[in-house]
Amino acid sequence: MADLERLTDDHSREPVPVDEAVSGWRVAMVIVGFAITLPLMITGSQVGLAMGLRDALAAFAVGGLVLTVIGSATAVVATSARLSTYKILEFAFGRWGAKIVSGVLALTLFGWYGVTAELFGRALSGAAADIYGIGFPVVLATIIGSALMVAVTVFGFKALDKLSLLAVPLLVLFLAVVVARSLGSGDAALTVGSGELSLGVAISVVVGTYIVGAVLVPDLCRYARSRVDGVFAIVLSLGVGLPCILAAAAVPSLATQEADLVRIMLGLGLGVPALCVIVFATWTSNANNLYSMSLGLATIFEGIDKWRLTVAAGVAGTLVAMAGVTDVFIPFLLTLGIAIPPVAGVYLADYFAVKGARAYSEPADPLERAVSPAAFAAWIVATAVGAVTARGLFSVTHIPACDSFLTAVAVYWVAHRLFRPGTATNMGNA
Repeated sequence: MADLERLTDDHSREPVPVDEAVSGWRVAMVIVGFAITLPLMITGSQVGLAMGLRDALAAFAVGGLVLTVIGSATAVVATSARLSTYKILEFAFGRWGAKIVSGVLALTLFGWYGVTAELFGRALSGAAADIYGIGFPVVLATIIGSALMVAVTVFGFKALDKLSLLAVPLLVLFLAVVVARSLGSGDAALTVGSGELSLGVAISVVVGTYIVGAVLVPDLCRYARSRVDGVFAIVLSLGVGLPCILAAAAVPSLATQEADLVRIMLGLGLGVPALCVIVFATWTSNANNLYSMSLGLATIFEGIDKWRLTVAAGVAGTLVAMAGVTDVFIPFLLTLGIAIPPVAGVYLADYFAVKGARAYSEPADPLERAVSPAAFAAWIVATAVGAVTARGLFSVTHIPACDSFLTAVAVYWVAHRLFRPGTATNMGNA
């Protein structure tokens, strides 16, 4: 058991040692592996069909730029503290306050893990029937997929790094083949869109698709060797890789007027690549959900080994997926998702405008404050703003996630002046 604990140690509760850090290129590969997901490719297809290639590329580029700015800032924090997102939250929200926020984030990721596991089961079962004529039960496909995800995630970043080194080149190759195969007869269709999306809405869709990933960047960038490596990883993955993935989904969809990339691949006779895309894209992305979820749970349940929490969360998520009730969760998960961008706004404001980098280079003092009223005020107000702007009642940037993020930054800075550390509620001594 001691050997297992050593192999699965992922520094979930302490800083990553400098001698275990890796290059920005390696971190970028992991992030790209997590970004190549079936939902993201569906987003690229739908935006492309609605706008035509030229305008869609503009939306992808601007959306990627927004995510790069936010992700680069969170990467700087990560490489200073070398802690997971959930441990970083303790600096701004307080030790017990961070547990509350971590619980919300973990619940969101748990829900998406179950949703993605079920989608994997359905997609794998359908592909097996279309390609090989095999009636593969959805439940069995879900169990197999989830077992793969848990088996890798339980060993932490090192295993995710190795998986990405295998999966990302294959996924990029298959996407390139699909783009090349689909171009032949559909070139004229590339410039024609349905006109259903404006540029602002399309950018909002792109940002919203991966904003949670940008907020949780510290979970991965804490392994970067330096700030330069961390920022390089974000620029390469979110600034370059993400728009390219979206474009690789948009081009075949415009050429064939079909939104389902897997169906396009099957129509082009690319059965095995289609199957690989389903397996690897879902494997890497849902491993990310489980990885970040387990890091959050590790900060809440401090007396339990992280690998046990990973297995338990994976089993519970699989049971939810097998029950077929994940569709009920999606509106709830989308609602929770509004509360995630402000989390980054709070800890970035705390790092850049309140405490400074030096404070984040040392462990947070558990006696300084257990719950930060300023942080919670900013989180609640910004979440409310995000909910209102998401319904179109008003907008500042036309991107609800950015509106809530910027609100959190502003409110936290103001609230911190009102709730000085000396007036903060200190539950740690209770």
